[in-house]
Amino acid sequence: MLGAIVVIAAGAEVIELTGLWHSPIDEILFADRLWDPQNGIVNAMAPNTALNFVLAGLALMKLDLSGRNLFSQALAVVIGFVGLVSLTGYIYGDRSLAGVAAFIPMTVHTSAAFILLAGGILFAVPHAPLIEPFATDDPRGVLARRLLPLAVLLTLFLGWVCAWGIRNALFDQIFGIALYAISLSVFIGILVRWTVAEVGKLEVERAAINARLHELNRRKDEMIAVVSHDLCTPLTGFRMVIDLLRERREEPTEELLGLMDQSARRMVSMVRGLLDISKLQSDTVELEFEDLRLSEVIRHTMQPLTINANAKQIELNFHPPIREPVVRADRLRVSQIFSNLLTNAVKFTAPGGAVDVSMESDKGVVTVRVRDTGLGIPKEEMPHIFDKYRQTATKATAGENGAGLGLAIVREMVLLHGGQISVSSEMNRGSVFSVCLPINPAEQEEKAA
Repeated sequence: MLGAIVVIAAGAEVIELTGLWHSPIDEILFADRLWDPQNGIVNAMAPNTALNFVLAGLALMKLDLSGRNLFSQALAVVIGFVGLVSLTGYIYGDRSLAGVAAFIPMTVHTSAAFILLAGGILFAVPHAPLIEPFATDDPRGVLARRLLPLAVLLTLFLGWVCAWGIRNALFDQIFGIALYAISLSVFIGILVRWTVAEVGKLEVERAAINARLHELNRRKDEMIAVVSHDLCTPLTGFRMVIDLLRERREEPTEELLGLMDQSARRMVSMVRGLLDISKLQSDTVELEFEDLRLSEVIRHTMQPLTINANAKQIELNFHPPIREPVVRADRLRVSQIFSNLLTNAVKFTAPGGAVDVSMESDKGVVTVRVRDTGLGIPKEEMPHIFDKYRQTATKATAGENGAGLGLAIVREMVLLHGGQISVSSEMNRGSVFSVCLPINPAEQEEKAA
């Protein structure tokens, strides 16, 4: 509707300029400025202004937000070009670029308005092929948005310097053209050098990203191999029990039932780890917060691990504080955090070693430290210890395997609770994992009161 109104009004002005019809629009909008006494011409709309208004109205009418029809974008380029020519005429002091023949020229603010309008029409459809390279957030768009304004503005500036020098008789026209050509050549050379440097930086970043993706893909393949092997192991246990039952034709013994139960638990644990990673990556993990004491969760988590610890003659100690604050957390997820940490501690501690869990509260957080006397973590692997699919070079003391997901899950779960996790380790001396979780705000307020 707006586009149609602009086309009709501007079209009437174009017809008036041909002398075939008198348009009342100027009398209606500019009754007090219809005559330019300084130049002795009628203060009517300039021909290039009227034409640009017609093109702007058509561009608004035909604007296709889907980006398939580029007619509006093509008209916007023409509108911007006409506005830029007029504005350049004012900058260079050549009024003939701003107007046509003896008609009043396009004004400075109208020229600037047309340039802005052209940009608005172009960027109204950022996914259109004509404008997409400038609107995208990838390296193409970054370079285009930096280069285009710089190239246009500096070229116009060099031209203005040459025109100013000729007008003020600092040098003749031939010298001015030669100076402009030399300056433009130098500028283009600098621009090319800068572009090559930027592209080089982008290539270095791309190579680093590709290397990172290659490394992640390699770890994923290793994880798939480990998970496949670990899933086959409990399935093999099931198959052995089934074969034994078929041969003996009798009720299963406690030993066979225990073997099946252990195999089932291993499978469930691995599948649950894969599901947790999937949920964490898609941000679909929902926490069920409640007030709890970490000592209760840790004691409950340590109970099933005592069997493995006793089998390896490892001391499993817990040192709860005398006064323990309440935290607001998801009981199941907190149990998962400490189950992973304690399982790893037992797994990587040699027979006869010890795993100690201690707690302390300070400055609004409860800190739980899981300390072991195990094999330690190599220094070069410390920055990646919480990465997904990452397995350290340190081998478990009883040959246990893992998918490299446990610590990645632990870190994400701690962060979801608003906490922090850190690790310190020394080869052949053991590791210390520290988990900090915030105290329930209500309890902090009670203490403060």
